[in-house]
Amino acid sequence: MLRGSLNALNARTGDLVWNANVSGGLNYSSPAVANGTVYAGSTDSKVYALDATSGALLWTYPTGGWVRSSPAVANGIVYVGSYDKNLYALDARTGVKLWSYTSGDTVWSSPAVANGVVYFTSWDGSMYALNARTGARLWSYPTGYYELLSSPAIANGVLYVGGGYLDPSVYAFALRRNH
Repeated sequence: MLRGSLNALNARTGDLVWNANVSGGLNYSSPAVANGTVYAGSTDSKVYALDATSGALLWTYPTGGWVRSSPAVANGIVYVGSYDKNLYALDARTGVKLWSYTSGDTVWSSPAVANGVVYFTSWDGSMYALNARTGARLWSYPTGYYELLSSPAIANGVLYVGGGYLDPSVYAFALRRNH
């Protein structure tokens, strides 16, 4: 992917299907695709939504900082972090902000969503769990280290996340059904 452009390629042939130019770099945020729309964050501090078939711009949402987080899409909501310390929940169809949650520092990690909960890490060294519909904090876990960059993963009722800067740990959280 070239700086300032998002390319759609035919997965079988490698032929270019479309190319969309944007004002910032998309070199950190991996795109997410859901329901015919491609979502990506950019170094111009925006989240982009493009039509997956044509590459036509559907909407943008301005955050207060670079978006290096890769978006996660669940139940019609796009979740994405920003350098402005916020995790955003945006309506996937319109780009309207539903809520945002301010963490203690930059949100570089890509969120994970499961069972009505969105999980993410922050450079403040904490793991966060929020109600995916309202953004209300359910819990947070301070690791004691800073710059937690790792994106969480969920499997078989366990949340896994790598440690922070100078922290070789991998944290595992057993998830309960009552979240």
